[in-house]
Amino acid sequence: MDIQDTIESGNVTDNEITCFLQETTIFSRLTLNEITALADIAIDRVYPPDTVLVREGDGTNSLHVVLSGKARAFSHNENGKKVIYNVFRTGDYFGELSFIDGEPRSACVETVVPTRVLTIPRDRFEKVVFCNPSICFNLMRGLTEKLRSATRQIEDLVFAVSHRELRDADLDTVRRLVLAAEFKDDNTGDHLNRISRYSVLLAEKAGFSEDETDQIQHAAPIHDIGKIGIPEHILLKPGRLLPQEFEIIKTHPLIGAKILSNPHSDIMKMALTIARWHHERYDGSGYPDRLKGEAIPLTARLVAVVDTFDALTTKRPYKSAYPVETAVGIMEKESGTHFDPDLFRLFMDHLEEMIAIKNTLAADQSETEEPLRLSDRDMD
Repeated sequence: MDIQDTIESGNVTDNEITCFLQETTIFSRLTLNEITALADIAIDRVYPPDTVLVREGDGTNSLHVVLSGKARAFSHNENGKKVIYNVFRTGDYFGELSFIDGEPRSACVETVVPTRVLTIPRDRFEKVVFCNPSICFNLMRGLTEKLRSATRQIEDLVFAVSHRELRDADLDTVRRLVLAAEFKDDNTGDHLNRISRYSVLLAEKAGFSEDETDQIQHAAPIHDIGKIGIPEHILLKPGRLLPQEFEIIKTHPLIGAKILSNPHSDIMKMALTIARWHHERYDGSGYPDRLKGEAIPLTARLVAVVDTFDALTTKRPYKSAYPVETAVGIMEKESGTHFDPDLFRLFMDHLEEMIAIKNTLAADQSETEEPLRLSDRDMD
């Protein structure tokens, strides 16, 4: 039977309590003589369940070590409901701050089950310190270890909260940019939702990490944010664009990249990548930089596939929606020229899931069988 088992059995000697205290974190830096001196002044008592050991606001100043059983720290909220802060088990201690500075307790502590507690009153401790001055320094070292651990936890929590706040700010910016794009273009929110959902599905199937998939969910809908800078009489023109008008349309990736320049978060960095290069073509004939093959960032190649599918299968100011079969037939001819062939193959492997998303976020269903090929306007 080890020391802890002996303590919990209730058959314990002063020497065994001394050994137990040596294994307790707060006293681990003390010498045997110092621990023996503390054991001599400690009050050893067993408390029944639901005994309040410490009351919030209490000005007592004792250090408590749990020898066996379980206790919990709690307070009451504004509605009078009990809020549990911490649970103390064998080897844990509480009350160390009030023990040092004498300030009122910040929470109540009560037993949960029959609990054996060793209590060291401050007035008795001061007498021991008078005879053993080094005990204070050694005890502070044990307390410092706990304080450092708590500080690290707080720092981690602050970092997590700050990161969350920054992420929330980024998502708020994304939502505002999405709204701006909707107002400028003749797209509905469903179009942008579909692009997001299509992109997430294809990203998952392509083996993106969870973080990357989350980022593309928010970044993909602002792929055409640069269209804010395109005159509406060109952007919403019914029918075919004049060559000089299409040259103006082709500037929107660079406008989008400028709007999203100098990003500080992963989401906005991905949004910039997609906005600038989602109109590049796999054969190098796209715009604005005529990138070719895998020189085109993977996220931009991915959005190029789903954006074209959505553009073909939904109504635009210059055309009706094409049936899925027609749209897919047009896109198949562009695999390896316009689209990354591996991504397009993956898209086709999961076409039914794409169609399910399309039907869930229903677009205008008025359809036409024409054209038989992908035009510049259709892919934009």
